[in-house]
Amino acid sequence: MRQERTSREAVLSAEGIGLSRAGVTVLADAGLTVAEGEVVALLGPNGAGKTSLVECLEGFQRPQSGRIEVLGRDPWRAPGHWRARIGAVLQDCRIESELTVGEFTAMTRGYYPDPLPVQDVLAAVGLEGLHRRRVAKLSGGERRRLDIAMALIGRPELVFLDEPTTGLDAQARRDLWEMLRSLRTDGVAMLLTTHLLEEVEALADRVVILVRGRVRREGTVAGLRERSGLPARVGFLAPELTGGARPPALSEAEYDAPTGRWTLTTHDPAEAVQRLSAAASREGFSLLDLAVRTPTFEDVYLDLLRSLEVAPR
Repeated sequence: MRQERTSREAVLSAEGIGLSRAGVTVLADAGLTVAEGEVVALLGPNGAGKTSLVECLEGFQRPQSGRIEVLGRDPWRAPGHWRARIGAVLQDCRIESELTVGEFTAMTRGYYPDPLPVQDVLAAVGLEGLHRRRVAKLSGGERRRLDIAMALIGRPELVFLDEPTTGLDAQARRDLWEMLRSLRTDGVAMLLTTHLLEEVEALADRVVILVRGRVRREGTVAGLRERSGLPARVGFLAPELTGGARPPALSEAEYDAPTGRWTLTTHDPAEAVQRLSAAASREGFSLLDLAVRTPTFEDVYLDLLRSLEVAPR
């Protein structure tokens, strides 16, 4: 959609953001940055302040303290033409119209100084065959695609994505991820909020975790996983053994009698597999359906939230 860029200048920068309502602190010294061509996922439990922070970044809410700069301007004071450089996919856009998809897209296109052609933006979201269908007749997933098309039609430099794949099936979700990756390659910056941690793993360059109005952790998915220290689990079947009779190599393994499955928890799965293989050969039992499960980002995130929710502010 646009020429690939090599610079990584910050398009969004916020620091020290404070916001209170009725004497209750919503945001406290919160901040983040998003660089050109970067996808940052903003995560946190319900009530953490994510929506309020995003509204401040979009210019829909004014913080009581701190500094925000988005595309070189304070969002609260930015002129109207500044907003044309930003796209937003809200959690629930509720587009209702008796216009056709093509007509609605052409109308929206008129709000921007340099919009994409109607056929190009509809093709990008897989709606090219539905340009004559009325918007009111679209399915939930098709409407979500239209939401995304409207966010992209103005060639934005920054896109706010709030639960962007809501209502999409698995294949449509992966198609959208591929499109968003291409936007990132083209230099478009994105701030993503989602409850789908698989989506975070698929898209995010960095993760910012907000808890009780404060940024408590920040890093890449890989970095947060590495710092978590969570163990891997090595699972297998050994038909010759039961939970009551086990060789020394399985002294710390868990045995599930209904399934006959053994599970060994370890921080070094490669070493554990080697040790199990040697024990199986030595003791004369089989290792069937051997599987190593490393911690998912969901495991890491939930463990991190548990530690942060009980930690002092």
